[in-house]
Amino acid sequence: MSVTSKTCDRIAILVHGFAGKRGFMGEIEKCLACSSLPNIYDDIVNVSYYNSKYGLDFSRPYDLKTPIYDPGTEQTLSNHFLNLINSSIQDHPSPVCIDIFAHSMGGLVTRAMIKYLAPFKDRKYRFSRIFLLGTPNHGTRLAQRIINIPTDILLTGLNLALELPRGGVSMSDWQILKSQFIQMVPTSKFLVDLNKNLTEEEKSIKWFTVRGLNSSGLLQSVWQPLLFRKFWINRKFPYLHVGMIPNDGVVDASSVPLKHATNLTVPSATHMDLLKWNSKKAGKLVRDLLTPFILSIS
Repeated sequence: MSVTSKTCDRIAILVHGFAGKRGFMGEIEKCLACSSLPNIYDDIVNVSYYNSKYGLDFSRPYDLKTPIYDPGTEQTLSNHFLNLINSSIQDHPSPVCIDIFAHSMGGLVTRAMIKYLAPFKDRKYRFSRIFLLGTPNHGTRLAQRIINIPTDILLTGLNLALELPRGGVSMSDWQILKSQFIQMVPTSKFLVDLNKNLTEEEKSIKWFTVRGLNSSGLLQSVWQPLLFRKFWINRKFPYLHVGMIPNDGVVDASSVPLKHATNLTVPSATHMDLLKWNSKKAGKLVRDLLTPFILSIS
């Protein structure tokens, strides 16, 4: 079935990042429904791929250890996200065109869902445009340096402590190596596979990434040197660099762009400013930068 944007219901789906919740996407939701974007979307759906309406719940094994995607199980964030999409569109007449606005890890959940789970044929919808805001498409130093295995063990221990009084612990509670934390390490098999050759589905979509370069914020003097080291080497002259690796306070700037995407930069935006389309000056710049692409109907 061929779906064209001129004849379909247009739905915007909003996806939060790690440890987030629907409320984090609230300003984008309001902006997409405002008068400056008239009649663009027939519906706007703000979802959470966690099992709690409050976002990541550290007492829930599902939330804590569930991988972004794992071919060996259907208990993944990407599978849950696909189920949410199917539920969201069931009342819409066919065909449906979907735009996704995803923040941070939500972009990885989105990409994995599209690459591995969403069937390309025999369905009533297609993915039209994907907007990835601060998504660590090539991994995050936060996972590599801080979260990684030590923190995963700590968080699993916290989960075990909460579960013990209820008698809900089993051997599976010790399986920590397939969590979303580990999968965001730059060298993880998940990311290596995710960034391999595009599927036909991925090729049919218009992709956009937005990154910030403002690393100011809480505990900057401690956080920045720890995560974004002052000395690094790469292939560009002068090879040895001194200073901070460009980042938005959470994600390396170089981790966001994709070769097959339109890649945009808002230098004044922090990681969370990318969501503040009404309340932050940098967030308004993100909104204004994306508006022409949102308004364009192809």
